Amino acid sequence: MGPIPVAEIFYSIQGEGSLVGRPALFIRFGGCNLRCVWCDTVSVWRRAMPHSIEELIRKVEKFAGRDIDIVFTGGEPLLHRRWIEKLIQEFDDGFLIYQIETNGTIPPGDFLSGREDVFFNVSPKLSNSAMPAERRVVPEVLHTLSRMARRKRAIFKFVVLDRRDVEEAMETFIEPFSIPRHAIYLMPLSNSREEFIERSPQVVQLCKEFGFSFSPRLQLVIWNRRTGV
Repeated sequence: MGPIPVAEIFYSIQGEGSLVGRPALFIRFGGCNLRCVWCDTVSVWRRAMPHSIEELIRKVEKFAGRDIDIVFTGGEPLLHRRWIEKLIQEFDDGFLIYQIETNGTIPPGDFLSGREDVFFNVSPKLSNSAMPAERRVVPEVLHTLSRMARRKRAIFKFVVLDRRDVEEAMETFIEPFSIPRHAIYLMPLSNSREEFIERSPQVVQLCKEFGFSFSPRLQLVIWNRRTGV
């Protein structure tokens, strides 16, 4: 195992999904196995610099014991699963929950799947990402994460613009993999505060119609396009 590509480490609040508003230390890894056309962090995770495990531990340890979460994000953090496992072992009980934000294409592995303090924020990619289906739909991984959602250890968050996106999510992910409705969140496709505010009412209506939850993007509402906050 070589150095770890880390783009940024910052203390903030979770802005999306079911754990929105919780104070959290974000560790953003470099690298991703997908290239979604609307990705709003690509310019950040591409600037990742190599860190040794000792460097990363030193940067994280001052936050341990603060009753906060750690959020592993990217890019795609499960590309660096072994490093995540090492960090969780190092800080066992040092944080409340270890959140992993993933696109749902890489297996979480036995260690992460087995820990009750690891929570997955899964964001499967629809065709609006411009990625081919064979790269963004990996059945064995989705079955695993759906089982974790039934145990309330994962949510599925879909980035949508209109009804067609929701219907695609139903046909491609929700029905084939039996994803429980309580774990499904719709989030407006948006890369700015203005886009989020403009598109939210329609997505709220879709949530009401389909019986799904709405995910905000607090980081856009509060800081707009800034990163690392």
